[in-house]
Amino acid sequence: MEKAFSVDLNEYQHDEGSYRGHTGPIQMPEEYASFVSGVFGLDNRPVANPQFRYRGASRAFGVRASNLSYPPAQVAKLYAFPADANGAGQTIGLTELGGGYRPADIAQYFQAMGLPAPTVKTISVDHGNNRPTTAQSADGEVMLDIEVAGAVAPGVNIAVYFAPNTARGFQDALSTAIHDQLNKPSAISISWGGPESTWTTQSMDNFNQMAQEAGLLGITVTVAAGDSGSSDSVNDGKNHVDFPASCPCVLACGGTQAVSAKGVITSETVWNDGAQGGATGGGYSTVFARPA
Repeated sequence: MEKAFSVDLNEYQHDEGSYRGHTGPIQMPEEYASFVSGVFGLDNRPVANPQFRYRGASRAFGVRASNLSYPPAQVAKLYAFPADANGAGQTIGLTELGGGYRPADIAQYFQAMGLPAPTVKTISVDHGNNRPTTAQSADGEVMLDIEVAGAVAPGVNIAVYFAPNTARGFQDALSTAIHDQLNKPSAISISWGGPESTWTTQSMDNFNQMAQEAGLLGITVTVAAGDSGSSDSVNDGKNHVDFPASCPCVLACGGTQAVSAKGVITSETVWNDGAQGGATGGGYSTVFARPA
């Protein structure tokens, strides 16, 4: 592989473990250039983080009157989701790069909500699997995705695509979901990402091409905009947006804090719990032009 692509592969160490990688550009014979959009798999470092936060105990118990939580069904009602559209006959695809779920936990949650539990299928991508550990891990993201989707659309089927947290794994998860002829998701939700500055150009270009394929096939792809504010956890004093939320062909989803009364939203502001509590992401891409 080193000879084929003119690179030196090495093992690198960091706080969360080791990974294989290389420095410098990947090279290949010029006559192949027009057929190849990217080379993936040489580098297997983690590329994304789950975009969710745990609320601190001091905030969870009503420090501010406006600090409220709503069950998913109530959120849907506040935003005037069609009451007769429960997702029956449809499938929502969830891409997950770690963590897992336990069927017993899903059953317990929906029983508490007074709703039927959705049918949840697991699809392995590149040997990724459903591996639940603790609630404080990526399990929190996996369960959050399943619970909210299933509660807002109680008749829907859910397909969870588990893949390794690598550039190749992330792209393969989206590609598998888009072209899954068995489950045929009509919408795909992605709650993982990282600052644009941490991605390679080939990764972003290829991912965006796949998101464009999804649009051409009539599949909506929604992506979390991040939960580390305008810096997106990059400590350089500059603004950064999260990828793949910054892809022109996906729908980026930020967060707000809404206050309601009598079934109507009375005020709504950007979600911001401060430096330690997190805030919604968003902003302007430095890679992709603004869509027409």
